[in-house]
Amino acid sequence: MHVVLLGTRPEVVDELHELGHTVSVLYQDFNRPYVEANAERFAHRGFISAFNAPETAWSVLLHLGIADEVDVVIPCHELAVVTASILNGILGRPGKIDLQTAMAGRDKAVQKSLWGKHGVPTARHMTFTNEPGSVDEVREALAGLRAPFVVKPPSLGGSRLVQACPTVADVFEALHDSRELRHAVVEEKQEGDEWHFDGSVIDGRVDHLLVSRYLAPLIETKHGSTLRSVAYPVARFPDVYAEAGEFAQAAVEALGGRWGVFHLEVFGKPGDFTAGELAWRPAGVLAPMSAERTIGVNPWRAHVRLLIGAEPLAPTTVAGADRAVGFVCLPIRPGAISGVTEADIAALPGVCHVQMTVQPGQRMKEMLASTMGVAMVLVEGADIDHCARLIDDAVDLTNALHDLKSH
Repeated sequence: MHVVLLGTRPEVVDELHELGHTVSVLYQDFNRPYVEANAERFAHRGFISAFNAPETAWSVLLHLGIADEVDVVIPCHELAVVTASILNGILGRPGKIDLQTAMAGRDKAVQKSLWGKHGVPTARHMTFTNEPGSVDEVREALAGLRAPFVVKPPSLGGSRLVQACPTVADVFEALHDSRELRHAVVEEKQEGDEWHFDGSVIDGRVDHLLVSRYLAPLIETKHGSTLRSVAYPVARFPDVYAEAGEFAQAAVEALGGRWGVFHLEVFGKPGDFTAGELAWRPAGVLAPMSAERTIGVNPWRAHVRLLIGAEPLAPTTVAGADRAVGFVCLPIRPGAISGVTEADIAALPGVCHVQMTVQPGQRMKEMLASTMGVAMVLVEGADIDHCARLIDDAVDLTNALHDLKSH
């Protein structure tokens, strides 16, 4: 089988080669170091400027001369899911995620409408497709909603351009001031804990489920917080997994999911969950490693196997499965030169894996996305509470390191 990837993930490339398939790739700048370092593993390579530009991707396939050879296009990035579905349709290779389902996993308003139609609890919302002319116009459009609000683009990720708005006037200001938000979704702000349910969909059935809870809602990353998550050990929380499984099944069915993997963000607590957003891709940051250590499944390997029609991935036995693991994006100091080293981070209590995202000597950027940090680390603790404390301590200790070493 000749598989074209939109983007790269080492696990996906490994899995395809282990299964004996030919792999080509369409990549963006941030994929380039991996693609060039592993050039011999790709039959063909082509640069594209954006994953959510099907015309560009189709053009590159034609210019590479492989359009007639491709068996399936597989997305390796959230913004590539709809493009992959369109390309598979053009190529006459019906993929596992049809265009309607792909859109339901990308467009925030579409998925909330479908959840509402199928009785899945979710936030009430309104869409704006043009810049409003006045506060009164916004007030009239939002008459059926209660404050506070959240304003977001329909189909970006990583909390980019998401804003919390206490009042209607704040909503108008957000829509008026940002060109990127002239087309936007406005929804009621949800209170309580924020969770993420990550799993596979195998012929319409949710499997390989991992239940995790963010230690602070993602929108708090707009106010100095960092992305922090802890996974729930399955054996210790059977009731939580049962309720999360039922909720995820309803949410996935409402969007037409049949094959692949999903990342579902929800608010509330067991017995009172509210759907936030869903994407047909594995969770980001180090969530795949958290899944491997908790349920014995790498979601990227599961993703590619399901989308090429291979046998679903069989979970492996997890050593110490009663312990809790989590991950965190350690804080940055925007504008400062980082002096924090990998050795500094690896020495923090509980840290068992480090992935540096800012090297010593590099200037740290503004936190435009929730996934930004000086490093992403995996943390292991004796239980949920212990793991959460270790994660919070790692954040505090990294701030102290910045005080000493970054300038």
